[in-house]
Amino acid sequence: MTNFYIENFENIDESMYNKNVQVTGWIEDSRSIGSLIFLTLKNSTGKLQLIIKKNQVSEELWKQVDNITRQSIVKANGKLVHNEKNNIIELIIEELDILNEAVHPLPLDPTGRVDSGLDIILDSRSLSLRKPEIKSIFKLRNDSLMYIRDFFINNDFLEINTPKILSLGAEGGATLFKTEYFDKLGFLAQSPQLYKEQLMLAFEKVFEISHYFRAEKSNTTRHLNEFVSVDFEWAYKNNEQTMDLCEDLIKYTINNLIKNSSKELKNLDSDLSNYLNKFDRITYQNVIDDLNDLDHKKSFGEDITEHDLVVLSEKHKSFYFITDWPSEIKPFYIAGHKDSDLSMSFDLQFSNVELVSGGVRIHKVDELEKNMKKSGLDIKNFKSHLQTFKWGMPPHSGLGLGFDRLIMILANRKNIREVVLYPRDKDRLEP
Repeated sequence: MTNFYIENFENIDESMYNKNVQVTGWIEDSRSIGSLIFLTLKNSTGKLQLIIKKNQVSEELWKQVDNITRQSIVKANGKLVHNEKNNIIELIIEELDILNEAVHPLPLDPTGRVDSGLDIILDSRSLSLRKPEIKSIFKLRNDSLMYIRDFFINNDFLEINTPKILSLGAEGGATLFKTEYFDKLGFLAQSPQLYKEQLMLAFEKVFEISHYFRAEKSNTTRHLNEFVSVDFEWAYKNNEQTMDLCEDLIKYTINNLIKNSSKELKNLDSDLSNYLNKFDRITYQNVIDDLNDLDHKKSFGEDITEHDLVVLSEKHKSFYFITDWPSEIKPFYIAGHKDSDLSMSFDLQFSNVELVSGGVRIHKVDELEKNMKKSGLDIKNFKSHLQTFKWGMPPHSGLGLGFDRLIMILANRKNIREVVLYPRDKDRLEP
């Protein structure tokens, strides 16, 4: 008779007690006490204690279990019992097969008892995921993606999928990866910006969650050359409404994580309850004034650098928006305030980390062409994009959110590489 297979260790209940069952997983720990061997079996759902009694099994099986290496994959059959004295669930082993033996020494300790450097963790990424803390990062990432998608669907947005091989980028070609596309030159997309704007003609509310690429030789704790971006675009909305939706999105995600992912947050020592207050909104001019008040000299019209944001984090330690940037330091598609050199744009920061860039877009073709020329772009390269603005393009706005950076904050990590399974930077192309 085939034993009942238990897949999820967390779902074990009293209805399974005293039944013959089968389990699979990896051996986390092994200890021998006289005529008993205790094994800790783990899988992706949790852990279960296995016990083998010398007088109830063959000598061959006893030796096999006594010599098993930690992290080996096994299949075990036996009787599931509730140890009332210690209030734990145990499987009394009757049969055990080693499906794949782990070869020691391992490159890192998957139990988490011994720390490893980030390079070792990334070089052995799949094994590192057996460490509870690291596993919690990617469970949190999964949950966050689910809540973000739910948020947009609940707000009647349409999910889209735009091309990742382009003839030209949204903001020129300085940071684009080149690729051969048959007999033509192609580029890897760094943003869905132009496509999501074009789709305003028919859909009016769209979002996309996807991978993008930037050919920058940055070597910081916040930059990668392949990253995940959460983008949305919607018609007939202004900056205040777009910032409101952005804030609602992040708080919706945080509230659901607090409610449903408490185990992961505890493993990561991440307290998100302080991030539910109203996000501050300050202007670019406020930033210049704040920096100068902090004795960090900055002139109006200069871009805000990463070092500026570090200085500014003395006053702004959580989420906050910076609005009304000078038009000359924003992309060509961002609309400007009437009779002003300021743009209808905003960035969302968390302390010294930039998370979001967004704003109201130019929706009239003549103004768009004028801004392209001003930015030094060749209008002929954007012919297919510009023609869509002659077909009745509605006013629209939107943003792009760096998802990996958001997870870095939510998971209480200091390096973006910690929250990406297989990060890509200028020095890392494998595993």
